[in-house]
Amino acid sequence: MPFYNLIIRDLKLAFFSSTNFLFAASFLILILILVPFVFGTNVGSFSILFTGFIWISIALSILLTLDRVFNSDYEDGNLDTIILTQQSLELIVCSKFISHWIANCIPIIIVIPIAGLLFEVGIQDILNIILNVSLGSPGMVFIGSAISALTLGSKRAGIYKTIIIVPLYIPFIIFGSNQESGLVLLGLSMTAFVFSLFTSIYSLRLYAE
Repeated sequence: MPFYNLIIRDLKLAFFSSTNFLFAASFLILILILVPFVFGTNVGSFSILFTGFIWISIALSILLTLDRVFNSDYEDGNLDTIILTQQSLELIVCSKFISHWIANCIPIIIVIPIAGLLFEVGIQDILNIILNVSLGSPGMVFIGSAISALTLGSKRAGIYKTIIIVPLYIPFIIFGSNQESGLVLLGLSMTAFVFSLFTSIYSLRLYAE
């Protein structure tokens, strides 16, 4: 199965599942709808908190759809078929990374400009936020996918994944809230990619054996 076919397959599964592309963007929309009930109607305070809401939405979206990375294929037996296609494990893992990022982060990135204008966030600030999210969110996907691979087949995988992943997301959220931390987020994502690639490949090799 060619590399791009793996990506298209996972995107189709994400689109037709109950947690499809709208699922990711809905987190940001719901959070922004509920904010006035907590902080009042002062638009100025909304713009200050806007960036934090975005990163929280990304974290929730990734955490709640991690089962779609490896576990769903593991449970229905498709993971064996994918591994037996003689495709390198590196390409299989990278296809999972890409498809999961597209399904969960791209919808939020698309919603950011619209939501930002509604909350009177400046155009330059919106562009900085989009840049930070584009650089940092892949790292969050890498980490989530790696932990999903490590807990493959575990009966309490959901609990373990949450406990392990949430602390690892804190640096992304801290630096993501600073609009001038793009290079730091890029470095975090690159480090996460190397760690996650080797961890996921090792986990799949253990499973294949």
